[in-house]
Amino acid sequence: MKTKVEPTGENEVQLSVEVPADDVRRAYDRAVTKVRSELQLPGFRKGRVPVTLVVQQFGVDYLRAEALEDAIPEWGDKALHEADLHENAVGTSDLQAGPLDETAEYTFTIKVQTMPVPELGAYKGLRVPKREVEVTDERVEAQLAMLQERLAKLQPVEDRAVRKGDFVLMDFAGTQDGEPIEGAEGKDQMYEIGSGNLIPGFEEAVEGVPHGEEKMFDITFPDDYHAEDLAGKPASFTVTVKEIKEKIVPDLDDAFAVDVSEFETMDELRADVRARLEAATEAGVRREFRAAAVDKAVENATVEVPSTMIDREAHHLYHELEENVGERGLTMEVYLGVLAKSPEDVEQELRPQAEHAIKRRLVLERIAEAEGLEIGDDEMLELIKTDAAALGRDPLQLIADLRESGRQEAVRAEMLLAKTVDLVADAAVPVPLTEEEEAAEEDAADAAEPDDAEPEEAPAAEAADEAAADDAVADAG
Repeated sequence: MKTKVEPTGENEVQLSVEVPADDVRRAYDRAVTKVRSELQLPGFRKGRVPVTLVVQQFGVDYLRAEALEDAIPEWGDKALHEADLHENAVGTSDLQAGPLDETAEYTFTIKVQTMPVPELGAYKGLRVPKREVEVTDERVEAQLAMLQERLAKLQPVEDRAVRKGDFVLMDFAGTQDGEPIEGAEGKDQMYEIGSGNLIPGFEEAVEGVPHGEEKMFDITFPDDYHAEDLAGKPASFTVTVKEIKEKIVPDLDDAFAVDVSEFETMDELRADVRARLEAATEAGVRREFRAAAVDKAVENATVEVPSTMIDREAHHLYHELEENVGERGLTMEVYLGVLAKSPEDVEQELRPQAEHAIKRRLVLERIAEAEGLEIGDDEMLELIKTDAAALGRDPLQLIADLRESGRQEAVRAEMLLAKTVDLVADAAVPVPLTEEEEAAEEDAADAAEPDDAEPEEAPAAEAADEAAADDAVADAG
C-alpha cells in the first residue's frame, strides 16, 4: 500500500492511498463469498451456488460496491498506520473514492484531522484574582434558616383562608374560550403559595380563598411560556381549596440546637455553622483560584481545535447532561420541552464549553510534557491509597478494580493533569479583587456552593467531568 500526506489546513492533511491490485482482488472475492454464502437458488444448496451465477444474479456493480463498503474502513485504518497518522488522527472526512475494478489498483483520498499541538504562552507566575475568605453573620443566619426549614412541620388549618407561605392541596382546571386547556388540569395537587412555581398571578389569586371553597379567576400566560400556543394568551381557571397547611418553623433556641446537632446551645451551633461555612468557602476559593490560573494559561496559549473534536466532546457533554437530568427524576423529553429546544440546539450551545474543555486538556498535557512531569508507579500507588482512604475502600481492591476495568492508564493520565494544575496554580500570584469584583464573585460562589464543606477535588480514581444542567421549572398547565 502506498500513501502520500499533503497538508491542507490547520491540523488537517489529505491522505492519498493506492491499494495494490492483489488486495483489491481479495476484497472483491471476499464480497462474492459473503453474498454467495447467503444465496439459495433452485437446484443448489445454500452457499453452493457457482460464482458465475452469483455475478449474474446480483450484477458485478453490486458486488464491487459491497467490496468497497467492507474494504474502505480496513484500507483507511491500514493507511493511517503506514502514514504514521494513526496516533494523532482525531477524525476523518471528505472521502473521495471512485468505482472499483477488481483487476486493477485502487486509489482514494481522505481528509484527516490531526491532534493539535498547543503553542504555550506564559503559565508560571501568572497574576490571578483571588477573593478573600469571609463568612458574614447574614450567611450564618441564612444557613440556620435552612436548618429551620428542614425541621418545619405542616399543620392543617380549617378556620381561615389561604395565606402566602401556606401549602395548599387543590383541584384546578383551566379553560380558554370555554374549552378545556390540555394539561391545565390537576387533582389533589399540593403547592406552596408564594413559591413562584406556578404561572404568574396563579398563586396570588389563590390567596384569600377559604378552606373548602372554590374560586374562578382570569390570568394571562407569560409571553415566554414554553407552550407556544398558550404564550401571551388569556385563560380562566377554577380552583377548589381542599386543604390548607400552615408551615410551623421551630424557634432558634437551645432546644433547636439539641434537636439538629450534637451541641447543647445555639452559641455552639452558630460557631460550628460558621466554621463549616468558612471551610467550605476556603475550599471554594481554592478551586476558583486553581481554575482561574489554568484558564489564564490556556488563554495565553495558541491552539486551534478541529471541529470534529468539538462535535464529539459536545455530544459527550450532552449525554452527561442526559444522565444528570435522569438523576433528578426527569426525562430529556420533559427537560427539552421546558426549554423549548431540540437535542441539536442543546449540543450546539454546549460547543463553547466543549472547546474550552479540549483546550484545557491539551494545554495541560503540553505543559506536563514541557516540564517533564510524570506519574510513576510508586506515586500512583500512594495517590490511590489516599483516594481509597477517602472512599473508605481497600486500596488493593481499588487497584485490582482499575486493572480489571482497563482504566489504570486513564487514571494515571487524570493524576498527571491534576499534578500539572498544581504546578500552574502553585506558581500563580494571587491578586486581590476590587469591591465590585469581590461582590460578583461571592454572588456566583453562593449560587454554586454546597450547604456543607466538600472535598476540594474528587479522588482521581473516581474523577469524571460533570456537565452543568439547568433546573427544569414545573409550571401549572
